Amino acid sequence: MATETLKKVAVNLKLENGTDSEGNLKLVNLSLGTLSKDSFDADKALGIVQVLGPCLSKTINSVEKTTVSTIAAA
Repeated sequence: MATETLKKVAVNLKLENGTDSEGNLKLVNLSLGTLSKDSFDADKALGIVQVLGPCLSKTINSVEKTTVSTIAAA
């Protein structure tokens, strides 16, 4: 049996950055940085995103959470 240990949590915003010559949406990343793995709360992260949204010059397309874990034999 394996054990998994959470090491890192990060949140990235995907911001709309126009379209390419074929009309496909272009996106850029904006990182909220590494967040506390022990106290991460998705609702609070979205609250921060909602407050930041009006301050940004680009439209928020999506929000992504990335986690990094180690896996070891138990």
